[in-house]
Amino acid sequence: LFPYTTLFRSVEFKDSIKLENVSFSYDDEDQFTLANLNLEILAGKTIALAGPSGAGKSTVADLVMGLISPDQGKVTVDGKPITRSSIASWRNRIGYVAQETFLFNGTIRFNLKLASPDASEDDLREALKMAAAHDFVSKLPEGMDTVIGDRGVRLSGGERQRLALARALLRKPSLLIMDEATSNLDSDNEKKILKAIENIHGEITILMIAHRISTIKNADHIYLLSQGKIQESGRGIIIT
Repeated sequence: LFPYTTLFRSVEFKDSIKLENVSFSYDDEDQFTLANLNLEILAGKTIALAGPSGAGKSTVADLVMGLISPDQGKVTVDGKPITRSSIASWRNRIGYVAQETFLFNGTIRFNLKLASPDASEDDLREALKMAAAHDFVSKLPEGMDTVIGDRGVRLSGGERQRLALARALLRKPSLLIMDEATSNLDSDNEKKILKAIENIHGEITILMIAHRISTIKNADHIYLLSQGKIQESGRGIIIT
C-alpha cells in the first residue's frame, strides 16, 4: 500500500456515483448536449472520460459536482440523488484539479491551507508527498513559507499543478476530479503527476478527464464520449 493514506480514512462513499439516462443541454444552442447518458464511477476506482473537445466530458464532471442539474434522468451517490439539501455536503467531499490552476500571491502554506484551514503540519507534508511536490518544495529557500508570486508565477507549470493536486487532496475528498489537469504540461511533468495519481490508486475514487491516451491508459475503466454519447467503454479500448 502507498504509505501516505491517512488523509482518506472515513471519507469514502461506499458504492458508486451513477448517471442514469441523463440528458442535458445548455441554453446556448451551440453548446454540446448529453443524450441519454449512463455511466458509473465505482468507489475506490480510477475512471476516465476520453474524447475530443466538445464531447461533453467536462459537462459530466459538472453534473457529478452538482454545478448543473440534468434536464432528464438523475445523478446519484450510493443510490441517493444529489439534492438541494445535500449538495453543499457533497461538494465538500470533492477535490478538483483543473487545466488552469489558480494560486494566490502568498506562501505555499497559505495556498494549501485555503482548502483546509485547520490542516496540521503533518497533513500539509503528507499532501505534498502524495502530490509528488514535497521534494521541490523542501528545496525552496523558505520551504512551505516561500512566496510564489501572483498565480504562482515563480513556479513552473508542473510545480503549480502539483501544488493544486496537493491542495485538492487536503480536502480529504471522497472523489478527486482531474479535469484535463496535465494537458498543458510537458511529458516529464505529466509523468510526475500521473505517478502521483498512480500511487493513490485504490485509496480514493478518481475521475480523470482527458483527450491524451497517455493520461488515462492505467484507468480501471474508460468511457469514450463523442457527440454527447458513450461510443465505447472498457479497460483496454483503443482511442484514435
